[in-house]
Amino acid sequence: MQIHHKLCYQSKICQVLNELSACIIARRIFLAFNGDWILASELELLKEAGSLPMARVPVLQADLAGVALTSPDPVKLVKFYEHILQYTGKMSGDQWIGQRDLRWLTVGPGSAKNLAYTALSVPDERSLLQLQDRLTQASIEFSEMPAAVLLGKAITFADPDGNRLIFGVRDAESAIDIDSASPAPARLQHVVFATDAAAAMVRFYCDVIGFAPLDYVKDTDGDLTSAFLNCGADHHSIAIFRAAGKRLDHLCFDVDNWSHIRDWADWFGQHHISLRWGPGRHGPGNNLFFFVNDPDDNWLEFSAELEQVDGTRPLVTWAHEERTLNSWGSAFLRS
Repeated sequence: MQIHHKLCYQSKICQVLNELSACIIARRIFLAFNGDWILASELELLKEAGSLPMARVPVLQADLAGVALTSPDPVKLVKFYEHILQYTGKMSGDQWIGQRDLRWLTVGPGSAKNLAYTALSVPDERSLLQLQDRLTQASIEFSEMPAAVLLGKAITFADPDGNRLIFGVRDAESAIDIDSASPAPARLQHVVFATDAAAAMVRFYCDVIGFAPLDYVKDTDGDLTSAFLNCGADHHSIAIFRAAGKRLDHLCFDVDNWSHIRDWADWFGQHHISLRWGPGRHGPGNNLFFFVNDPDDNWLEFSAELEQVDGTRPLVTWAHEERTLNSWGSAFLRS
């Protein structure tokens, strides 16, 4: 009798466990993120995604505000940005601070092809405090700044690769829209980081800072090679590319339309600056583009008609192949 009861008890446990397993696989699950609940895919899809962040509405709302380049020859680099890209700027100590189209770019002494920092602006102090809370919850150290270029109250911290980030409330009074002789507006729009730890970088930017992934690119083994991260209307303000090391990949300047792509290409041609890649069309973002190099060999992308996003859009995974990066022809695959 005791054996019979024991067998029945074991059978009941197995039944409960089987039902529980079925529920885990069959039901959708919810993941807690920053006090909100967001819908995720089934457990099998999460496993397939390799623990990468899933589709979501970005918790962070921000715009790229400016970048700081370093250079072994700052005078030569400043001349390029003043005369070719038509920035208007001035010296502040050993830093040149240039502005155009309500964004800034600074140049200071240092190594070539390096960003001293990337700055993003948030709408208000409440957004900045919410970001600080997320950083504190993730045990990420940050420092408060009294003010940054074109920003009011701000904080600074580093991502897992050591890239310095600044987030602050935009100071509208110090931002000026400057008329220039260049062929068309060219708004500093996104930054791409190359890294040998792409998945970890994506998790940090999405799960800690609050970006949302819109497009992943994966190789034939299912490993992540690129990620395009959204924090507002523009398809991406930050992108992560897999590479052999950690570095700046490129800066992108947004222009209004295909005609402005033509006009900027003509402008560079008039100044004997050759296009290095393009024109073409990217898969992720669906934008038109071409690339040139500045005197320090930094890659500069000029882009038009980037996809605009309103709310949640399905996460798309692309194959790691040339047609993904350029549906018109050849592409530079970073890995």
